Amino acid sequence: MTGTVPSHIVVTGPARWARFASVGVAGFLLQITTLGILTSCAHWRWLPATLVAVELAVVHNFCWHARWTWSDRPGASLLHFLRFQFANGLTSIGGNAILMALLAGVLGWPSIPANIAAVALMAAVNFVAADRWVFAGADRRRLGTIFCVACAGLPSSASAQSVETLAAWQRTVAATESRLERTRTLPRPAVTDEVTASGESMRVPSGTISDWTGSVFIRGITLDQLLQRLQHPGTPPPQEDIVSARVVARTDDWLCVSIRLARRAIVTVTYDTEHEMRFERWSPRLATARSVATRIEEVGGGDHGFLWRLHSYWRYEETNGGVRVDLESLTLSRDVPSLVRPIAAPLMTHIARESITRTLEALQRFFD
Repeated sequence: MTGTVPSHIVVTGPARWARFASVGVAGFLLQITTLGILTSCAHWRWLPATLVAVELAVVHNFCWHARWTWSDRPGASLLHFLRFQFANGLTSIGGNAILMALLAGVLGWPSIPANIAAVALMAAVNFVAADRWVFAGADRRRLGTIFCVACAGLPSSASAQSVETLAAWQRTVAATESRLERTRTLPRPAVTDEVTASGESMRVPSGTISDWTGSVFIRGITLDQLLQRLQHPGTPPPQEDIVSARVVARTDDWLCVSIRLARRAIVTVTYDTEHEMRFERWSPRLATARSVATRIEEVGGGDHGFLWRLHSYWRYEETNGGVRVDLESLTLSRDVPSLVRPIAAPLMTHIARESITRTLEALQRFFD
């Protein structure tokens, strides 16, 4: 393009959005073409290919936005480019990386459809950042600075566990334990050798409580045999999330176990934890166990808030040539900000389901 629209010509909201969308489509075509070349022809992995493709699109889009979309505002300086790189680049690269990790890495979508979905979801965020900060006047820029700083700070650190957060957690724990006590002897629906899992996440003040349940049937073992092997050695069955484990103390029906726990999603976070687990035998064919994490410390210092509290409730019932195992897991973590909740919620659900499934599958393998 040559020249710019004279500064006295004001671009209206709908026209500006149309121009923004047009530039976005052109940038998207550049991005998708680059991604296809890098993944198909150069055989790059989807993540580095995505980052390079997005960065090319960011540079392309800035040039056109400065000279066309926001041509009625000053916007062609190096300072504006740096703002655009920070705001649009941050949301595009960060948002696309997170969404691609979810859609391509976790859910197994092909890279091109996953990238189309990621671009569509990030378009509105990019427009607001550009309009309110990059190409804005002084007043709007102050509001946009708050917006961009908030976006940049979302994944960095967790807010403290407030009194309200802990109170909500304690109420949930009390209600869960009361329900489990009332329903302990009630008949359960049939289960198979395959693990079943379901659950939900609930927002509480400054936090999120995830409540997930799972069941599995372990054939060819009695309740006595199962409890004996669980309590001796007393460490949990080998599984991907557990780096190391050792028994710190024990009595006949109580264990204190130290576990180094790794939670893997887009990044891997490792914790040093201690758990107190108490077994109770209610009848020759029924037993339960309650596990409470009494210590959770993120390895390396700091606290991202991905895991604040962890309770696990086990029920073991001998029936039909084996033992039915039911697990209910309660976890407390940081709140998910509204801006990223549409992105984070499916990922959190996938991680929670995968975690409880892996735990029960590891138990089943332990008794094979």
